[in-house]
Amino acid sequence: MSCPGFGEVNIPSSRAFWDDCEEDEFESIEPATKSQLNFKEGADETPLVSDVFVLIEGPHINEFCTGALLKESKRICDIPAKSSSLHWNAAKGQLLAVLEEDLTSSGEITDLLIPYAQVAKRVLTITLKPKVDYKSEEIDRYREDVAIIHSVGGNGGDKSVRELEAPNFIAGAAAGIACWRNEMELPVSSYVVYTDKLPLDVIAAQPVLKLLQKLGVPCSERYVPPSKESSYLYM
Repeated sequence: MSCPGFGEVNIPSSRAFWDDCEEDEFESIEPATKSQLNFKEGADETPLVSDVFVLIEGPHINEFCTGALLKESKRICDIPAKSSSLHWNAAKGQLLAVLEEDLTSSGEITDLLIPYAQVAKRVLTITLKPKVDYKSEEIDRYREDVAIIHSVGGNGGDKSVRELEAPNFIAGAAAGIACWRNEMELPVSSYVVYTDKLPLDVIAAQPVLKLLQKLGVPCSERYVPPSKESSYLYM
């Protein structure tokens, strides 16, 4: 038996190869705990109907979203993927999922967020990746750029942004939600930003902020990362 992309899987044809396998061992294994959104006690868990559901996913994305996007938003619940969370801006009808990259649980996270994507009028996903991951025969033309931005799936709201081409691809919960909306023939705009710096600094954040503003997502004009204590080594 062969699996595309994974090589060949050989399965022994005789039980002799399975003598060390005790069936009783499998009976004692407890079923895996199902992931759940972690709401505060007494909170309403009904999926909110949003004008726009924004999902931003990438490594070290939490600080950027906190500083540039969440100033008027209320935290609804924690998402069981590292420090991910869901936020609601009632005044603007905006739901925001802050997704720290965690590919091991992206399928489960996608399932948890589908009810929110199902009732949203519009869904926008942005995936952040390091610039070194970008593959192109024209890579030299982007050498001096702080970020490379492409739409994904051909449904981007900004037609001036070129569509992502193979062998580049996106993965994760944001990609899963975009794929689900597309399959359901519901409006979705997806983008990927290949950036010079993660976590985002003042300069690397600007292309992301400009993209958000262009797409009508309320955010800060400028992002300044929180200062961190410096450590010094004396010899």
